[in-house]
Amino acid sequence: MPDHVPMEVVRPLALWAVIAAAVVLLRRPVVRRTGWAPLPALALLAWTGLVLAITLPTDVAPGAGGRLEHCVATPVSDIAWSLRIFGSRGLEDVMNVALWIPLGFLGVLLTGRPVAAPAVFSAGFVLVEFLQTLDPGRECDPGDMAYNSLGVAAGALTASAFLRLRALVADRSAR
Repeated sequence: MPDHVPMEVVRPLALWAVIAAAVVLLRRPVVRRTGWAPLPALALLAWTGLVLAITLPTDVAPGAGGRLEHCVATPVSDIAWSLRIFGSRGLEDVMNVALWIPLGFLGVLLTGRPVAAPAVFSAGFVLVEFLQTLDPGRECDPGDMAYNSLGVAAGALTASAFLRLRALVADRSAR
């Protein structure tokens, strides 16, 4: 067993613990207010908390302006380049898509809004990507924004197909 636990591990775990406590406290009021099914609502809140704990900056240091300027200097070409090399950076690229699929799926499943729910998640996590410029150990990457949005869209499309299929089956069984 190591003599110490690195802060890179402790900070996200502590953040996730705080977010998990907020999820437990928020679940019931969210379910009551929205009318969402309790278990999918809990899953959405918990998964959102997990994604935030993984992606939010854990350190703040000077130089964020320069890092932000670098991030937004050529976003279109950065996104095009990232899409061309998808998968060549290993698991990071795949996780930047896969981590977001449940958010798109659960967002559409709960709200029934196949455009609004994924748009809100994508916009929210573009903001998180910009916040990563606060942490010198993190990188704001427009390609990650595209990967995250693709994951949300894949989840939203899957949920939309599921909801249509469920409606079809219900319609046929009602006849």
